[in-house]
Parts: sequence; structure tokens; C-alpha cells
Amino acid sequence: MDDRPLEVLLVEDNPGDARLVRESLSEAASPQFHLTHVERLEDALRCLERERYDVVLLDLLLQDSQRLGTLMEIHEHAPKVPIVVFTGLADEVVGLWALSEGAEDYVIKGKVSGDTLAWTLCEAIERHNTDGSPSREARKTQRRKERTK
Repeated sequence: MDDRPLEVLLVEDNPGDARLVRESLSEAASPQFHLTHVERLEDALRCLERERYDVVLLDLLLQDSQRLGTLMEIHEHAPKVPIVVFTGLADEVVGLWALSEGAEDYVIKGKVSGDTLAWTLCEAIERHNTDGSPSREARKTQRRKERTK
């Protein structure tokens, strides 16, 4: 990756969670992030049409979208942009479902440090842009192993 800040589109309708993401990424050792925050799916789709983003950090439960539709709509509108699902549901099934539907990864709100969030976003970008990346099935298997430790 080059030295420019990574462009992150945060789609999160909870202002407190959005603030925590902003603070966490600002404290991460590297790289630098430029965060654009929107609260609605409709606004996210508009942003994706107008601007270029390196990654989308997506809450599945938005006021204007259902869980299934949120990820699918973002993926349809911007298939070349990696998506990391940002969920408050500490439910492995939701995360594995997100991987099966096109997300590169998922993180659970309140369970991740700034450096870990930064690493997850960077890894999602790298995987998405690399042909030799592990398959989603391999990542799902790895996630299951991590959760059972």
C-alpha cells in the first residue's frame, strides 16, 4: 500500500459506535485512515457512486435497511470495494453468513482494539485485491477455529 490515507466508508447509524471507530482508527499505529461516516444505506450508496473508497465498514442493522439487504446492496453497487461487517451481534452465524455473502471479514463492536481494526481493514483490502487470497470457505473455517479456542 502507498502512503496516502486509506479511504474508509463507515456505514453506522449509532453515533457512539461511529465515534469509537473514529477514535480507534486515529490511535492505530499505522496506516493513516480517512473516515467518511454515513448513517443510512441510501447515503452509503450515493457516496459509493461519487467517491472512491478502499474499504467499507458496514453495520448490518441500519434504520433504512434489513440485515440481508444491507450487505447485498452495498456489494451489488460496489463489487470492487471490500466490505468488513461491523456487528453488535456476538453471533458467529452472522459473521459466517456475511462471509458467505461477499464480506471480506467481520468484527464485533466493542471486542476489537484500534490496531486490530486497522489490521482487519488492511487485510480485507489486500485479500480483495489479491488473486491468491484464501477462499471465503477457508476464512470461514479459520474463523470457526478461532472462536473455539
